[in-house]
Amino acid sequence: MENVTRQHNEATARILAATLTLVSREQKGMQPPFSLWYPELAPKDIRDLALDVAFDRSKVLWADDSHPARGLLIFHPQALEGSILGHGSARLKGPYVVDPDQASRQRVAQSLAGKGKALARREGMSFLSAKLPQDPALVRGFCAVGFEFAEASTVLVGPIEKEPMGGTGPKPQTLGVTLRGSEEEDVHTLLSQLGDLFYDGHHLHGPFLPEDFHRKLWRRVAEDGLSAGDVAVFAKDQRQGVALGFAMAKLQGQEATLSILHVNEERRNQGLGGLMMRHLLGVLRDKGASSIRAETAAWNLPALSLYLSLGLRPRAPLVALHAMLHPL
Repeated sequence: MENVTRQHNEATARILAATLTLVSREQKGMQPPFSLWYPELAPKDIRDLALDVAFDRSKVLWADDSHPARGLLIFHPQALEGSILGHGSARLKGPYVVDPDQASRQRVAQSLAGKGKALARREGMSFLSAKLPQDPALVRGFCAVGFEFAEASTVLVGPIEKEPMGGTGPKPQTLGVTLRGSEEEDVHTLLSQLGDLFYDGHHLHGPFLPEDFHRKLWRRVAEDGLSAGDVAVFAKDQRQGVALGFAMAKLQGQEATLSILHVNEERRNQGLGGLMMRHLLGVLRDKGASSIRAETAAWNLPALSLYLSLGLRPRAPLVALHAMLHPL
């Protein structure tokens, strides 16, 4: 049975890769606003999505089983939040739809969102999230089956140059800080002080989760420390030894994804975020990274300004949506 499942997953992954390659080709010829809503899918993105399906880390939901190119959605379970709250959670990637007709895109999105919620319920999930292109038709389709708007965000990507990006910037001594790597002591000290979880200055999942959710998540992260592939830089006050912030990225191959950038509120707007980011980029460069990807809330102008100064460029605007499937 296991062998049959593996063969099925591999076959599905091949179909997925072929379909997304077709979608990517169609997107290249799109005119505004479609070209703004649907940035070109990079070959690496397609490969990573296909590998997740092949290794049973994700599932594919098709809008029409007989015609894969009519639209698809990728269902990805994520255990961290669910393990804290005692319930399951999952996120949706996509939907990937190429159709110039808004009404048709909305119908496909609504169908796929409904299938995603049904699958989440069958697997005992209680929380479901999705990040969509800022296409009104897709957003309307998801909202039609009970998803709620959380926030708008922007994805940025850029190279990690051989020389530090964004100029020299302030030095650690001028800010009175010490930069350190991911030592266990720093992880526990910092996480115990931060309290709420912020990702570029905004809450992870919006206001309708329990008030103590973020504190529980921090404790969980502190207990587990840094997982494989995580690279972190911590800033501490030179005199008092108080943790002031940290930047963390996940490194996979030559591509890094910024996980968290946090500066304590009283030390913001002093250049500390840029200092940590430049140090983090240097560490990532030494580990073989050639590019980095970041995401931030569309309203977070300080973070956007920082990323742009470091050479990152906007790639895709997104809309985050959430759905509660069962009461907590």
